[in-house]
Amino acid sequence: MRKLFVLAVMLLACGGAKPVPGGGGEQAPQWLRQGTGLFNSEEGKRLQGVGAVSGMRDVKTRRMAADNKARQELAQTMNAFFQALGKMSDSSASPEEIAGIGKRAAEQAAEIRDHWLASEGTESALDVVDLAAFKAALQRVEGDDRVKREMTNNADRAFDQLAR
Repeated sequence: MRKLFVLAVMLLACGGAKPVPGGGGEQAPQWLRQGTGLFNSEEGKRLQGVGAVSGMRDVKTRRMAADNKARQELAQTMNAFFQALGKMSDSSASPEEIAGIGKRAAEQAAEIRDHWLASEGTESALDVVDLAAFKAALQRVEGDDRVKREMTNNADRAFDQLAR
């Protein structure tokens, strides 16, 4: 019962896209309309964080703040993903070990891909981890090889569970 509750919380936290304030309307890019979450696209599976800030006049400060907000949003999505990977684990690895390996791989795979400045001055940023890049990064980071292999093998299944 506890596992079912935890899974339900994870799905609610991550399964749907989180809309972004100042979404920009119809002329805004698709990623901004989608918001934060897990998405299947023509390019493959991706986890994305979208951050938005407003009320800042300095362009550089505003952009850095939007980037940081997108990173925070992506980190929340990644944490739910690491929890799902931990639940699928057959190894004796602790959830903390799985999350630690996952965070190191996500840091290598994540990239700020785009920005959008809405007419009212809200700047949005997109931070993305492609699932294929994450799986490749898992092989390069420090950690137990068996755990990393298991995480790689379960990544698609965990993604599919959370993306519903």
